[in-house]
Amino acid sequence: MKPTLELQEIVSALGIDPFRFLAWQEKELTYTRLTELPEDEEHRDVLAV
Repeated sequence: MKPTLELQEIVSALGIDPFRFLAWQEKELTYTRLTELPEDEEHRDVLAV
């Protein structure tokens, strides 16, 4: 996901390091994708991490 100019301005105004924000955003997107997977034995192990 590419941040919009508005999002970049907000992150900057809050004094958040943009690289840390992008790392957090990627982590959250990965978690969201994993939690949307169907429930089965394989994926439960991944989510337990």
